[in-house]
Amino acid sequence: MLSKFFGSKSHSADEASILADGVRRSILSYLGMKSIPIMPRAAQQAFQLSANPNAEANDYISVVEHDEGLSSRVLKIANSVFYDRGGGSKTIADAITVIGLTELKGLLNATSLSNLFPTRHPLRGQLWAHNVATAVTARFLARQLLPSLTDQAFLGGLMHDIGKLLILQQHTASYEKLIFRGMADGLESINAETLEYPFDHTQVGHLVAERWAFSADLTNIISRHHRPWKDIPRHSTVGLVKAANIIAHAKNLGASRDLAPMRRAYEPMLAETWEHLGVHEPNQLDMLERARITFDDENELFESWSRG
Repeated sequence: MLSKFFGSKSHSADEASILADGVRRSILSYLGMKSIPIMPRAAQQAFQLSANPNAEANDYISVVEHDEGLSSRVLKIANSVFYDRGGGSKTIADAITVIGLTELKGLLNATSLSNLFPTRHPLRGQLWAHNVATAVTARFLARQLLPSLTDQAFLGGLMHDIGKLLILQQHTASYEKLIFRGMADGLESINAETLEYPFDHTQVGHLVAERWAFSADLTNIISRHHRPWKDIPRHSTVGLVKAANIIAHAKNLGASRDLAPMRRAYEPMLAETWEHLGVHEPNQLDMLERARITFDDENELFESWSRG
């Protein structure tokens, strides 16, 4: 359940590692002592609701009805071509029944999290589009391979690159140059970052996770999704998100033309990704195509939702 991710003190046996003091000091020195604010209230509310395993439709109705913008979005989506069955949804209760709690959780979290560490730079939207692509792909993989981790995989995908968002906000011009220089050299972003900083985005994300009291499970996704496969437990949420991150980059899911060259660094990683997931060669191309179709369908829904 998502209660594993927020506000839970009952961590799994695979506890999150502790960020080294030297790395923590370097991050704060480069990005600013006050660069990590209190988690925004909207994100807190979405997390708290998602983290409650006993949350029912009435809980969601109460949250949505008290937010005019959310109410408008929920009714619009319920009556759109994505869900409308001809009867029409006139109330929030009707709309939530039509949309379903699982899909609504994803939409609410994506909306709340999309405003974390904002900047007007266009790269911010491109990085967030990749987070959504990773989340949708991680949920697809979980549904096929590890259904019990479906919700966790989606939220982990949304949050896996939160460190990039903070670096971009604080070092906008230099981080943009770093990203595009790394693509030109065929480097993963994490390797390009260490040419410029004494830390990388997984460590920055780890610090955010510490400050916002994320659980070991979510912290591990944020801090370990670039670790070698030999260090990733099989049948884990970290593995699903790492795989989804590679697939999203390799297949340019959600990527603008500017970020499309990033696939050069990730396409060679697919073979080892399938081996870790236990997906054999006859099924790999089918899984990629189904992942692409799933993303195309769901991304249209997220874009419609974000337009309000």
